[in-house]
Amino acid sequence: MATTDTSPDEVVRVQNPEALQGGPAETRLKRHLGRGVYVHDVYELPNGNLEVSLGNASPRDLSDCRDHDNVLKFITLRDVYTIEAKNTGQGVYLIDVPDRGDVIGGIDDREEEIKEKLDFTMAQAIYKHVYDLPAVRTQLNPILQILRAARNRRGLTVSRIEENQRSNNTREYVDLLKNFGYIKVEDHEILPGERLQSADLNEYSWDEFGRKFLGDVVQRGYVTIRDELNLSMLGHYQKYSGAYYFDAVQRGKKDLWLDIDKIVDNFEELHGERKDRFYIQDKLGELASVDVIQKDGDFVKSEEKIYEQVARGTPTA
Repeated sequence: MATTDTSPDEVVRVQNPEALQGGPAETRLKRHLGRGVYVHDVYELPNGNLEVSLGNASPRDLSDCRDHDNVLKFITLRDVYTIEAKNTGQGVYLIDVPDRGDVIGGIDDREEEIKEKLDFTMAQAIYKHVYDLPAVRTQLNPILQILRAARNRRGLTVSRIEENQRSNNTREYVDLLKNFGYIKVEDHEILPGERLQSADLNEYSWDEFGRKFLGDVVQRGYVTIRDELNLSMLGHYQKYSGAYYFDAVQRGKKDLWLDIDKIVDNFEELHGERKDRFYIQDKLGELASVDVIQKDGDFVKSEEKIYEQVARGTPTA
């Protein structure tokens, strides 16, 4: 029978790996590190020691605000921290219990990874919808101008476009599109790159071309465009849609109805910023106008295709 023990210097002793999951050793780790901490997995290392992967489970209210179904779900985060159980060679493994603050840091890091993935997946899922919002089109128009210059094969020079745009970022936009193969520059002239050359551009109208190829650029270069080129509108609308889809995906319910107050709370949790209710309401109205969400008064639910894409791309553990 497996036994465990702790000493004043916070060492957990365990006689076999099986006692580390759901057994007394896990109970003692919880006592030191928090009730939500659990042993996710145990691996035997070549040196005979054990690598112990910790997870964390915390409750989250995922109730449907219209149905009032009162659902409280434990959200698990895997692989938040790793510890090692040392094999003494005498039938006992010793675990030096880590500092609780280090484990909390691991939990925070894992949560940030999931939030960043949600943000990225959300951007990919909604881009071709929010493209129709004037603020987004205005900010991305300089990139679209360069794509259209390449499509038209008029031999526009980089300097001419730069002078026309009067933007400090024109050269960066050109480099981005070159790196992704949409354009090439020969003798300072902008010409179609491999990605444009391989497409039948005649099948796209003026507007369809922008939606298709600018959408592709955003999907390939989202982080660069958002962070390095400072196109803030690209990182704008998915924050508000994500404040809804975050709960829908975690619950696995595409027809989950949330009210504005719940989405305000979610936005603060995700982004550390409290937005006024009327402001969130306004943003959700814009998103509903381009079919990113469905809205009925103060209640919001998902668009099925958006939900499916976000659910596929966002980890929940």
